[in-house]
Amino acid sequence: MKRYSIRSLLFVACLIAVVPISYLQAADNLSNANIFMFSKPHPVTDMVFAGASGQAISTRELKGKVVLLHFWSIQCPACRMEEPLLDQLKRTYGGSGLEILGVNLVDPPDAIARYAASNRIPFPVVFDGGKGYSLKVVNMSGKRTAFLINPSQEALLEVPGFPTTYILDCRGSAIGYTVGAAKWDAASAQAMIQKLLVDQKTCGSPNAQIPSQRYTMR
Repeated sequence: MKRYSIRSLLFVACLIAVVPISYLQAADNLSNANIFMFSKPHPVTDMVFAGASGQAISTRELKGKVVLLHFWSIQCPACRMEEPLLDQLKRTYGGSGLEILGVNLVDPPDAIARYAASNRIPFPVVFDGGKGYSLKVVNMSGKRTAFLINPSQEALLEVPGFPTTYILDCRGSAIGYTVGAAKWDAASAQAMIQKLLVDQKTCGSPNAQIPSQRYTMR
């Protein structure tokens, strides 16, 4: 599978039914922390990536937890700026049910593994590993953006730049997002995470299934 650099982002356009960030209305935002909430939850289909040791990691296995699905690149300055805040977030709330999944689909797997080890990243860092996931670009109304594409060539999530992070509740639904580094240490961000972790206690079984859905672009 061809890999793409953060500088080029030369992906192939794909006309697929999804709901991009730019067309969703964020109801309640935490703009001071660069965090925005969707007006309603959007179920996210199961995704399977490879971990640093080659093991498969599925988002389905994380149901029952609050998840930050974090898209990043080694060469991304904003990612490095945000990294200590994510590290602290994991160390503070990991024991209470918060998981962070760092998804890198642009750097070589060996470089990703070395970076994660040398920087002692306390959360799973994953890549495609032959699972059939990639980032591709689509030109929408004159603006270029990227999408996460699954093995069936369906666009699942918009990733307009690095870092992009989706906030998933314990049912596996996307309830918010960030594009660019977020201030995870801000009081509003901390309160949002804490509320999600409280809500998690009434979420039900970690293995509960949600229907796979596709959304129209407009």
